[in-house]
Amino acid sequence: MRIALYIITFLLLNILGFSQENTPTSPPLNQSVITNTNIPKDFNTFKERLFFGGNVGAWFGPTTYINLSPLIGCKITKEFSLGGGFTYNYYSQTYMGQKYTSTIYGGNAFARYHIYENLFAQVGWDRLSVPDYASIIPDGRAWVDNILIGGGYRQAFSERGSFVAAVFYNINETPLSPYQNPIIQIGFNMGL
Repeated sequence: MRIALYIITFLLLNILGFSQENTPTSPPLNQSVITNTNIPKDFNTFKERLFFGGNVGAWFGPTTYINLSPLIGCKITKEFSLGGGFTYNYYSQTYMGQKYTSTIYGGNAFARYHIYENLFAQVGWDRLSVPDYASIIPDGRAWVDNILIGGGYRQAFSERGSFVAAVFYNINETPLSPYQNPIIQIGFNMGL
């Protein structure tokens, strides 16, 4: 677990280092400074920096599955954003007249850097409560940390909305991890 935290810290510091802007040096004393107040800003208000989205999925029948994974993020720069959300999964299956159900829930955080137009790299962390079938306690649960590294593609469908498709790899996979590598996610983002 400690190694995973070092890796996340290293990746976030590298991403933050690449997202810094170089400040221009001052002109020589004998040259006049030209200022332009009409230069557009990336963001005029905090509200323009915010976006939300996530994943929603379900199927019903003898096997029922429901997934709700909303997220909210904030653009730190035009290329770099941070965010978080929560995950809730419900699963039930009827087998030989017996109904089996389980739930998975928890929170997540992510850092995303847009490398080129619609391509992005992302590192994320999920902390999920999952059923622990090996536990001696009936209906036992365990908290599982998942560190997801990967990237994806986004396609705009409006000025403030886009579809997102991404592939991640869980570098902290355990027998209790709810994800199997590789992890494919499809969702959406909407700006406010």
